[in-house]
Amino acid sequence: MKRTFIILIALLIAAVSCNKEEKLRLEQLQEELDALQNQPAPGVPDPSVEPVYDTGYAFTFDKVRYGVDAGSSVTVNYTLPEESTVEVSVTGGWSATATGGAEGSITVTCPDPAQSGEVVVTATSASGLRTAATLPIIVRDPYSDATRPNIDAMGYYSFKPWNANLENYQKLADAGITMVTVETDEDDYLDQMDMARAVGIKVLAVVGWATGSWYYYMDDESLERLTRLIDSLKDRPELYGYHICDEPNVGNVFELMAIEDKMTQLDPGHPVYVNLRPNGSAEGMGASTYAQYVEVFASMMHLKQLSFDIYPALEGGFTQDDWHMCLSTVASAAKRYGMPLWTFAASCWIDKEAVLLHRAKPSVENILLQAYTNLAYGAQMVQYFTIQDYSGTSYAPIMRDGTWTQAYDDLKTANLTMQKRAFVFKGCNVTKLRQLGNSESHEDALSILDFPPEIKSMWVSYSATVSFVENGDNRYLAVVNNYWSVDQVLAIELNDPVYLIGSDGQFQELAAGVTHFALGKGDMVVLKYK
Repeated sequence: MKRTFIILIALLIAAVSCNKEEKLRLEQLQEELDALQNQPAPGVPDPSVEPVYDTGYAFTFDKVRYGVDAGSSVTVNYTLPEESTVEVSVTGGWSATATGGAEGSITVTCPDPAQSGEVVVTATSASGLRTAATLPIIVRDPYSDATRPNIDAMGYYSFKPWNANLENYQKLADAGITMVTVETDEDDYLDQMDMARAVGIKVLAVVGWATGSWYYYMDDESLERLTRLIDSLKDRPELYGYHICDEPNVGNVFELMAIEDKMTQLDPGHPVYVNLRPNGSAEGMGASTYAQYVEVFASMMHLKQLSFDIYPALEGGFTQDDWHMCLSTVASAAKRYGMPLWTFAASCWIDKEAVLLHRAKPSVENILLQAYTNLAYGAQMVQYFTIQDYSGTSYAPIMRDGTWTQAYDDLKTANLTMQKRAFVFKGCNVTKLRQLGNSESHEDALSILDFPPEIKSMWVSYSATVSFVENGDNRYLAVVNNYWSVDQVLAIELNDPVYLIGSDGQFQELAAGVTHFALGKGDMVVLKYK
């Protein structure tokens, strides 16, 4: 009995010992399991570990720069030295998602219209390394100030030799002038081209006189002189092309075609330029109608641009009656033949015809009226006539004695203001033009049938030109005050929100309902509705 009791006690002690060992073992296993559960998975950072920034751990992108359009997305591909988590932070209404890993991609969507913002991507490796980078993305035309294209602007009849110096050319560049005419019958024409190139301005070389008449005969002496001239010009990077005639008559077309062919043989890399006249008498045009006159040159010559001049701003705030007719005629021909439309605006006081037309002295308002109306018809170049005064003017940006006048300041203000919204029209397609209010213009009256779904109705105090513009996937509506001396009120009733593009080029969302705009002297209102 005693022996049995001893055995039972021994077994009990052994069992208790086993239970203690098992318990200890279970506790040990649980601790190991807890440790495993708390350990971050591969590639996931341990939040208790302080990140270590290391210059050897950094993003590598497969492109130097990524471009994105407003309202669109772009994929940025990256590589990292090791498996990592990747996160993106954005500002300015942008959105972005990242895939993560040692190699991956980030999809970024730009808002429409684009707001200034920043897209920053960060990565953290399992070992605690961390890096960050700002994504190399730019917003392509037309929403980024850095990439918005301008409409080209020419300073026509720029400098005589005594006023041609680098400082004066720089003043033209400061005013937003991108091209000038240089007369090659002046001894310093190559020096002037050097000055233009130095300030980033292209040159339209005037060969012969403005009428080009000394080329009409095309004799051996003239051909030899022409060959020498083109040899001196054709390899110069600042050269745009050759101005061979201003305001020709239809009777000149065959001579001009011969000149064009010869110059193309001598220099096939640069276009020939002819500037057409405005509407006039049958004798002056050589055609019974203005449409016939324009058609002859547009169809028979191989012009790379269709240019014409008219200076419509008259004293008292009026404009010439046939201004819009001329614009419409030349713009239609340019579209039919696939040529950019080049137009003019008066930047000097053309007083030689004062008895007949009483042209206005240049001002910011009437220069803007001409420039904005040109854009409304789809112009891709605004040519300012003139820069320097000549025998038919009494007031220009620079006078013959070298004095710069208020006309220069007005030209600069108007041209730089125009450029703030020029991106709307650069490379655009004007689908239709209408007249709003009391107007006797060549264009049809605006109808409710013309409006896109976003717009219900429109009203103006007196009259305005309305242009419907397509540019890529974007749709715009521009309303130009037809007067340079009268402020107007423009009322637009919206069915849906649209964006107003202000005179400073900034976007502002407009809610549905009626909005009233101050349509200033010679000013323009631009809406983006898609």
